[in-house]
Amino acid sequence: MGSRIPDVLPTSLKDRLMPKPASLPTPLTAFLPREPEAMEMLNHYIECMDFVYHVIIPSRTISQFNEIYQNVHNQSTVNLNHLALLFSIAAASHYFRSVESTQPSKEAEKRSREYTALTGAALTQGNYMTYPTIEGLQATIIISHCVSNIGQDSSIRAYFIHATIVSQAMQLGLHRTDTIQNKQYRKKHGYDSVEVELKRRLWWQLASYDWLLAFLSGPQEYTYFIHPSHMSVYLPVNIRDEDIGQIDHGAALPESTPTKKMSYALARIKLAVVCREIVDETGNEHFQGTEIEYSKIIELDRRLDQVYKQIPDFFRLDSGSRRKYAQLYKDCPQLSWQRLLLQQAFNARICRLHRYYFIRGAHDAAYSYSHVRCLQSARRVIEVKRIMDAEIESIPGSSLVWFVMHHVFMSAVFLMMDMCFNWDDILADKRREEVMDACRMLDKAQRYSGIVREGINAMMEVLQRYWRPSNIEPQKRVDKTETVFQSEAQVSGEVAADPFHITEGDNICLENTWSELLDSCAPMAASAEEWMGLFTDLSDAAVMMD
Repeated sequence: MGSRIPDVLPTSLKDRLMPKPASLPTPLTAFLPREPEAMEMLNHYIECMDFVYHVIIPSRTISQFNEIYQNVHNQSTVNLNHLALLFSIAAASHYFRSVESTQPSKEAEKRSREYTALTGAALTQGNYMTYPTIEGLQATIIISHCVSNIGQDSSIRAYFIHATIVSQAMQLGLHRTDTIQNKQYRKKHGYDSVEVELKRRLWWQLASYDWLLAFLSGPQEYTYFIHPSHMSVYLPVNIRDEDIGQIDHGAALPESTPTKKMSYALARIKLAVVCREIVDETGNEHFQGTEIEYSKIIELDRRLDQVYKQIPDFFRLDSGSRRKYAQLYKDCPQLSWQRLLLQQAFNARICRLHRYYFIRGAHDAAYSYSHVRCLQSARRVIEVKRIMDAEIESIPGSSLVWFVMHHVFMSAVFLMMDMCFNWDDILADKRREEVMDACRMLDKAQRYSGIVREGINAMMEVLQRYWRPSNIEPQKRVDKTETVFQSEAQVSGEVAADPFHITEGDNICLENTWSELLDSCAPMAASAEEWMGLFTDLSDAAVMMD
C-alpha cells in the first residue's frame, strides 16, 4: 500500500522512498539495519529505556524481530506494524546513545529522527489508523514518550499525539480487557496470558500518563481522556517478565519485592491517581477563576504525602535505605534510576500544588507551610538531578530526558523567585549558589540534546517577557507591595539584545544570563496572580511529562 512521503525526510532517505519513473518505491525493509545491529539496539532499549515505560515484553518482541528478518530472507511479506515497532526502538536507542561518549552525537540524533520518520511510514503503509494493532500501539507510545517528534511531517506527528494513541487503544478494546464478558470468553476459549498482561500494561501506561498530564499547565490542563469509571482493566501485576504466564495473575509478588519494571510502574500509577484526584477536586476553581481554599491545598498535600509513604523502601532516598539497598542498586541500576525519577516526580507535584500560596507564604505566616514546602521540594528536585549525574553510570544520561530537565528548570525558578523576594537575606549568597548550580545543570544538558535545547529556549523566552532591565538598583526596586512586571513594550531601549535566546552555537550564554537575572532581582512578581502568570506561561512553553 502506498503512502505520501513526508517532506522533512533527509534527501537521501526521501529519494529512496519516492517512486522513480517506470519503477516502484523502495520497500521499507530496505532501511532495516543489519540483524545483529537491530538485536543490539533492542537489547540497549530493554536495558536502558523500557524499565521506565514498560511497553514491551522482551521475549515477544525478540520473536517478532526474528520473524521480520526471517521473512526478508525468505522474500516473504513483512508485518508492517512489527516493522514500525522495530523502527521505533531503533529511534529510541539512537537518541539515548547521543550521550554515551565524551561529545554530543549529532549523528545519533539525526538517525533517531530518520527512524522516527520510518516508523510513521510503516504505520501509514500498514493502514494502522484503520486497523490498529498492539505492535503499532507500542511503536507510537515509544516515539511519543521516549523520543521527540519535533520537526517531523504533520502526517507522521499525528500518530504520536496522546489523544490519537488513546483512541487507537480504545479501538483495540484495551479499556475492556477485564470485563465480565471478556473474562468469560477467555475461560471458554483459552487465551495468551502474555498478551493479556501486555494489554494491561499498555492501558495503565496510557491512563497514568493521561492523569499526570492533566496536572500540568498547558492546553490539556485540568482535563483527561480516560475516566476510571469507563474502563475495566486490572492493574498489571508485580511480576518479572520471564514469569508472565508461568504463575497465576493472583500470585503476584508483594510490592516490597523489587522487580525491574513493575515496581516502578505501580508506584507511578499511584501518583497518577492522586494527580487525577487533585484535578477533580480543584478543577471547578480553576475554570471559574476562583481561589482554591487553603484547607483543600493542605488536604491534597496530605494525600500526596500518604501515597509517598506507601512507596517501597528501595525507592526512598534517606541514608538508611540507600545503605540497605546499595548492593541492589549496584546489581540493578534501573531500580536506582527509577527511585530518582519517582523522587523527582513527587517533589515536582508538591511544588505545583503549593505554588498558589508560595509567594504569599513568604510574608504571611498563615501560608508559610506552602513556602517552606515548595523550597524543600525544589531543592530536592535539584539534589536528585545531582545524584543522577554522580551515581548512575550504566544508564543513559538524565540530561537527555526533557521532563527531568523541565523539573530542574521549574525548581530553579522557584529558588530564583524566593531570592528575589529575599534579596537582603543573610543567606543570599547561598541562595544564589543554589540557583546557579541548577543553571549549570541546564547549561550542560542543552549541549547534549537538541530537544532539551529547544525546551530551554522556549522557557527562556518566557522569562524574557517578564524580565526588567538591571539599570535600577535592587534596593530601590524590591518592594513586595509594588507591581514590577513590565511588558516587552515597556522595556527600556537599553536592552537591545536578546540575552535569553540559546542557539546551538552559543550554549555557554545560559549561565551568564541567569547570573544577570539574579543580579537584577528579576523577574519579580508582586502578587500571587502575577507569579502564577509567569509559572503557567513557563509550563505552557514546553509541555512535557514523566
